[in-house]
Amino acid sequence: MRKKALLAALMAMVLLLSGCALIVKDEAVDNATEIIRMGDQVITKEKVKAEVNNELEQMAYVYSMYGYSYDVTDPDNIASAQEEAIESFKKDLALTAKAKELGLDVLTEEEQETVKTKAQEDLDNARDYIKSNMIGDTEGMDEEAITKAVDDKIAETGVTIDTYIESETKAVIDDKIREYIIKDVAVTDEEIKADYDSKVEADKTTYGENAASWVSAANNGTATLYYTPAGIRRVKQILTKFKDEDQTLIDEAKKKVTEANTAKTSAQAKIDAANETLELEGDSEEIKAAKEEAQADLEAAQKDLADAEKALEDANAEVDAATNKAFENLDADVDALLAKIDEEGADWQALMDEYNQDPGMKNNEKGYAVSADMTGFDAAFVEAAMALEKPGDHSGKVKGTSYGYYIIRYDSDEAEGPVALEEVKETISSALLSSKQDETYDAQVAQWVEEAGIKVDLNALKD
Repeated sequence: MRKKALLAALMAMVLLLSGCALIVKDEAVDNATEIIRMGDQVITKEKVKAEVNNELEQMAYVYSMYGYSYDVTDPDNIASAQEEAIESFKKDLALTAKAKELGLDVLTEEEQETVKTKAQEDLDNARDYIKSNMIGDTEGMDEEAITKAVDDKIAETGVTIDTYIESETKAVIDDKIREYIIKDVAVTDEEIKADYDSKVEADKTTYGENAASWVSAANNGTATLYYTPAGIRRVKQILTKFKDEDQTLIDEAKKKVTEANTAKTSAQAKIDAANETLELEGDSEEIKAAKEEAQADLEAAQKDLADAEKALEDANAEVDAATNKAFENLDADVDALLAKIDEEGADWQALMDEYNQDPGMKNNEKGYAVSADMTGFDAAFVEAAMALEKPGDHSGKVKGTSYGYYIIRYDSDEAEGPVALEEVKETISSALLSSKQDETYDAQVAQWVEEAGIKVDLNALKD
């Protein structure tokens, strides 16, 4: 409820700033009607409706962020919001009572000071948010007037420092309740081993015959990998990039290639359209006129196509010439670097740290994973990397497709089979513990709600 309350306050600010409302509030004729009761604690229709409206406004706001609309008057959406609101109220009532019963609702002096500090930060952030969205409305105003305008906007929302203190206090108590519930939750070695075995089998199915997929995941760092297929090696490289002036010439030539291809595509489309018209049957004056125009268009488009093809040929030649010149301008430096690499006792890592211009290799201790059938890397790089015979071997100058020269070192082989349990034990344990804590917390809260004897009158919500 804390996060919802804060977002609801933020939404209220947004609505005030935009000068519109998503929900037209019902007249408060029966606001005092009892909807939820736990002992002597009562949640009225007014409170439930306000929370339902907040739920709907939040959904509409989220949808709008992605360019979608959300119908806040749709009966299904309203029913869903009502269910969410009622469950939130029930949970709050049960946890508030349980916190009091357990003595967790009393904050220490230190906790109270932390709450006040965070509440002030929340209020300051709200003020900054409003101020940043009032730029057009504060033109010509001095700082004092702007401050008053911001304060007035906050006052209109009903948000005060006490609002945030209450919210932050609730957050601290909620955290204390959660800690109480999960304090004894632990993960056993048996559970870790079972989860490890399951993940190994899953990865074996996914990657066992698909080294390229494993390589992609490893290089992207998108997931912990539990099984390694055969045929994967690790390589490191020293990239010597084209000089800036040469790269500029290459880019300009490639731009001409793109423009020529665009012109070629456009001319071919005109040719196709003209030919379709020329294939029309009939001898009416209208068709004859259309064909005459199409014939003229065809001849013009054919000339445009020929010009585009010539321009494309020239542009590709310009790219080749600029690229070849760029490589020539690197030859001396790269040859000198290769000589240093081949010196007896040369330290590859030190030379790579000094000369490499590939940011992807920075802090990449194991190097790039490569396999024969991989994609996503320059084919010239992959071919040269897989051509190396044994760990420690390095390539000569390898011409890259886009960047410059590669010098590639075969660093190591990835061992086929499952990753050692000890390497992933902490990752598995942490994930299992978090999941187990969440399950324990949810189950205990659901039990407390069930035991609280909370009564809900859904019919009373109907108008």
